[in-house]
Amino acid sequence: MRASGFTGMFAVHLKEVLRNPWTLLAGAALVAIGLAFRSRGSAVGLVSLVAVLQLYLPPLAVVVAAPLLTRRETWAFWAALPRPPAASFREATLGIATGLLVPLVAGAGLTGFVLSLGVKELLLLVVTVVAIVLFWTTLVALFGALTLEATRAMALSLAAWALLVLAYAPIVVGIAVALADYPLAPFLLLALLLNPLEILRVGLLQALNVPVLVGPVGKLITDHLSNGGMWLGLATVTLGVALMLWAAGAVFFRRDR
Repeated sequence: MRASGFTGMFAVHLKEVLRNPWTLLAGAALVAIGLAFRSRGSAVGLVSLVAVLQLYLPPLAVVVAAPLLTRRETWAFWAALPRPPAASFREATLGIATGLLVPLVAGAGLTGFVLSLGVKELLLLVVTVVAIVLFWTTLVALFGALTLEATRAMALSLAAWALLVLAYAPIVVGIAVALADYPLAPFLLLALLLNPLEILRVGLLQALNVPVLVGPVGKLITDHLSNGGMWLGLATVTLGVALMLWAAGAVFFRRDR
């Protein structure tokens, strides 16, 4: 019997991701990364681990999700389903994200043991992993719907990763220094809206009481939200994921497949 509805499309792509042995190794790699920070203490080790995850998880989501969401045989399969193509595309995206999260969350649990994390710290690690994977998988889905080609979707996604992760802090700090004599609050607020994972990162530092809140963006959050950065980060990431997921389905539905 052919699977239908949310469970069917979700399960098909969940199983396909989990059948990939490289996906399963992603959780083991997370544990290996945690071992590198074992001597730094639980809080500092967690902060260091999250910094590495921001470099490691987005490309992982890109190389796994882009090929699965841009295959022409997949479009033909979705077209034969009674459900609208937009809904099928969104469900497939969530299935891929969940498939990535299964080994990663398991790896996060083992990493918590390696780093001797407390319950709160382990929960923060798992929440961060889930947020990063969902954010980048839905962004890849949006680019996939726009291009309908794996190579272009991967190129755009990696360019976004380079901008939002690698170049984000230098660009924001450079502009803040160059415009030091001007009111920067509107610019910094715009920078935060464009990168909700940065709010989540600063909120994580606040939650752990780690005194390394550097940069103008971190100062803005600290000045205006001394204790609520984590909740604001979760809210903005959730909103961003929901908007990108909706937009990906809407664009996919309107494209000439």
